[in-house]
Amino acid sequence: MHSYFKTTALWGILGLSGIQIAASQDARNRYVPFPEVGQPKEGILWPMGQALPTFAAPSRSLDAIDVRSLSVDEQLAFAALQGIVNRQQPRILLFDSRAGEGGDTWARTKGVDFSIGRIFEQRERYELMKKYRGEVTGVVLYDAEKSEHYRNLATSVAGVEQALPVSNKLWTRLVEEGIGLGVVKDLRSLDCSGPIGIYEHLYENYWPRCSKRMIVSARPDTRGGDHHHTRDMAAATGSAVIWLDGRIPEERELMGKFLGEMKAGEAIILGWYTTERSGITTASAYGIGTLPADYFVSSTVFAGTSPRIEVPPVPKVPRLSNKVYVALFVSDGDNIQYNQHAMRIVWDRERETRGKVPLTWTISPSLVDIAPGIMNYYYRTATAKDCFATGPSGMGYLIPCNTLIEEGAPLGAFAVDRGRMDGYTRLTESYLQRSGLRVVTIWDNANSVQRASYEKNCRSLIGATVQNFKDVPSVRGGVSGGRVRFDKLVIPYAGSYEHLKGSLQEELGRWDGEGPHFLAYQVDIWGRLKPKILVEIAREMKAEFGEQVEFVRGDHYFNLSNQASRVPFDISLTDEVSVSCSEGADDAALSNDGTPSTIWCSQKQGAWLQFDLGKEGELRRYVIRHAGSAGLSRSLNTRCFSVEGSLDGVSWSRIDKVTGNRLNAWDRELEGEKLRYFRIKIEDAGEDGVARVAEVELYCLPTD
Repeated sequence: MHSYFKTTALWGILGLSGIQIAASQDARNRYVPFPEVGQPKEGILWPMGQALPTFAAPSRSLDAIDVRSLSVDEQLAFAALQGIVNRQQPRILLFDSRAGEGGDTWARTKGVDFSIGRIFEQRERYELMKKYRGEVTGVVLYDAEKSEHYRNLATSVAGVEQALPVSNKLWTRLVEEGIGLGVVKDLRSLDCSGPIGIYEHLYENYWPRCSKRMIVSARPDTRGGDHHHTRDMAAATGSAVIWLDGRIPEERELMGKFLGEMKAGEAIILGWYTTERSGITTASAYGIGTLPADYFVSSTVFAGTSPRIEVPPVPKVPRLSNKVYVALFVSDGDNIQYNQHAMRIVWDRERETRGKVPLTWTISPSLVDIAPGIMNYYYRTATAKDCFATGPSGMGYLIPCNTLIEEGAPLGAFAVDRGRMDGYTRLTESYLQRSGLRVVTIWDNANSVQRASYEKNCRSLIGATVQNFKDVPSVRGGVSGGRVRFDKLVIPYAGSYEHLKGSLQEELGRWDGEGPHFLAYQVDIWGRLKPKILVEIAREMKAEFGEQVEFVRGDHYFNLSNQASRVPFDISLTDEVSVSCSEGADDAALSNDGTPSTIWCSQKQGAWLQFDLGKEGELRRYVIRHAGSAGLSRSLNTRCFSVEGSLDGVSWSRIDKVTGNRLNAWDRELEGEKLRYFRIKIEDAGEDGVARVAEVELYCLPTD
């Protein structure tokens, strides 16, 4: 076993053990912790409960090469070299000079934390291999002329052997260039028949040594194939690379053999499939999400950017009125390649448009692992009207229930095993916490059991959208567990100005005015409905319907819809609530601005925070987030505190007293505490004596 696998295994044990011990501290606390996020000085950290590894910070000056200067089989070899080298510390960057956002745009982006040093031109490409040949064990030889799938077999074997996958032609060239690498494994004599035979060989002979926490699904075809995207991550983690067609029963069954040995909540798939729904539903049956990554470049570099996420503040929720509220969700954020490429293009191009109308951008929560620098770029440059939600259907694309008939993907539920669904939603909760996301878009639907899994395990979730993509008109919204709203999209994938505007006019025209009404739409970002068009449609709706319609952020949408239907909502995000604190402390408003990234602090003994709800309410749940929620050391979490309630601000009654806390948050359900004032008294601030509260959430029943 190589040293990096030893490090991974050790952190996996420590991470899991820490969760089990912490979770047993106090049965009153509904909070579920996740492994503490750190960044190694060298090597990778991959504790259990973390979907993708964290890499060391990239070298200040990266050696770079344009993938456009490499042949198909050279791309495989250089991606493996990148993964093996970057596993110790990211030092090699593969970039695409024809990327729509620009080949060096991310490297020039403030806060992304890496820069390009020397660019190796095509004529110099083997100099790059010579520079790092001492860090690989040798080569794995293959013959792609027999079958292109041998590329994936060779890449898989090379990953566990820390070697380079090398074709016949490339091997000849390496010898000519004087790159002396020994042959670790020669696959050229294999005579497997097609993908079934090749991946059966992989399963029987090498899968036992591969990581069971990740698979890379990559098309190996010479024309139109995926030859370098995320293959560096496969090399860095010793993960298998496969390509099986979910439309073909025998190949779907073989894929299931791999997935059956992976555990929901601990595993992920990177890449894509022959068809979207046949592949996604195959993985969904095992509770494993997919990160569409077939165009994602240099994952082992981006995974070394700073893992501390800067969650943007949430503006105050508008007061509930008798009108129609509309939320517009921008599609396809589950695609990490979209986050890296197309989203950056639209985001920057529409810089002057964003902020004119509230938009909810779907984004992959996996970016906290695989590209935190990318996530922080969007968070830092967002306007107050830019909201974020997870792409389908949480941590990785998963289809709980399919509503669109396609070959290899019949209608119905796929995530039917409760244990696996719970594993997926528990992992999703970890990433909701780490990313600050509170809304999930589900493709397509979730049945009552699946919705209950989201409600039980995703404590950070305030709402989710569901949809009938085409063939199941019976899809409905509803509230699960009296807490989480599932709202059916009016249109799941609006593709044109006429489509969206016509639906809005129809829905607004038939509103009876008898109470607040809520309409959620998802727009196809690949089509014409860019922000500029959405702003124009919103302007036309306001001109036609006036104050009867209001466009809102996705998080505001669910807060308001809960208020309207008497479901507990976070009143602390409304302008009705005021907050004060003990003398000599930071601005108390930092404790209820919708983000744990801004922290209220006090260095004085006896510090306190007090919330005035503006009127008497019935408190059903409260959440206090501590320093660890902001990415600080958990040793700084508040250890001992009391929670009190009052009707008049004079006479107080104790709601809770917490001692010996080590967790990032205290999440408490109540039977219904009548109060107007809510106070937190810090009695033991933590290791350094500084009181810290990252965020407070107060869930109340609406009052008349």
